Amino acid sequence: MAMSPASTRPIPEPSQWKSLEPACDEAILPPGIRLADETRTARHCFILLEGTATVEADGNRLPELHSGAYIGQLDESGRPLPPEGLTIQIATRSRVLVIDAGRLAELVDADPAAAAAWRRLSKLIRPPAPPGP
Repeated sequence: MAMSPASTRPIPEPSQWKSLEPACDEAILPPGIRLADETRTARHCFILLEGTATVEADGNRLPELHSGAYIGQLDESGRPLPPEGLTIQIATRSRVLVIDAGRLAELVDADPAAAAAWRRLSKLIRPPAPPGP
């Protein structure tokens, strides 16, 4: 799972996802909205632009997510994948970037500007590599 829970992650500016808009929407969500349910297949990834979200796996509470967190996974080539095996619920009124992973993959394949924008954005959300030996 390549979620980035650190609250120290930079929050992407709107200009960073401008060319990705055909695959993304910005939303203001109230507390209680579920972004992912561990028992269902998700279709979207998210970037928490403002607010907090709770995370659970198998009924166990995990660390909260804060502004700047990416909610989803990245495949080996850096493409977004929806979160799996986690229940993620908005805890406070939040502003989120909703990413349709399928539409984004098609857009990145078809548009070099979108591909470059996603590479820049995914560098912000990719978790840091573990320290080497």
